[in-house]
Amino acid sequence: MFGATYSLFGNLVTQQYPNLVASIDPVDEILDTSYYKDLKAKKLNKAVAQPTVKPSQTPGIALSKKEWHIPFDTGKASFSGAAQHDLEKLRQDLLVASNTTVEIRGHTDNVGNPKANMDLSEARAFAVKKWLEKAFPLNFPQGRVTVVARGQEEPLAPNTTAEGRAQNRRVEVIIQSVKQ
Repeated sequence: MFGATYSLFGNLVTQQYPNLVASIDPVDEILDTSYYKDLKAKKLNKAVAQPTVKPSQTPGIALSKKEWHIPFDTGKASFSGAAQHDLEKLRQDLLVASNTTVEIRGHTDNVGNPKANMDLSEARAFAVKKWLEKAFPLNFPQGRVTVVARGQEEPLAPNTTAEGRAQNRRVEVIIQSVKQ
C-alpha cells in the first residue's frame, strides 16, 4: 500500500514539477521492510487479516470515474501483451483508494452483433476483476469489485472511424464510498 501511494504521488510530482523533482528513488530502495518480513515469518501459522470491505457492504456515493483503455486481444476477453502496464497503473490507483468499492463497466464498439458485444464487454470487465482478485486477494477481496456490462450502448465517440471505435472499446472504473 505504501509503495503504491509513494509511486503514484511521486510520479505526479515529477510530472508537474520536473524542474524541482526530476525523479524519485524506486520504492524498494527507500523502504525497509525487514521488520515486517521478520514478523510475517513468526506468524506464518496465524490467520490472515480480514479484508476491510465485506461483501455485505453496499456501494455508496461515486467518488471517482475513469476510463481505462486496457488492450485486449481482438474479439476476446484475454489481455494483450501491452495490457500489463495499464493493469499495474489501475492497481496502484485502486490501492490508494482503500475502503471503497469498485465497479468495473465494460464497453465495446458497435462492430458485430449487439448481444455478442454485450457478452464481450461483460467478459472483459470480469477479466479485469479476476486479475485484481487473483493477483492481490487481500486488497481486492470477494465483494469489493463488481462488474457491469454496457456493450455498445454508451459510445464516447462515433463508431464511424477506427479512432472512434478504439475509444469506445474501454473499461470504466467507478470508485464508490462504502455505506456501513
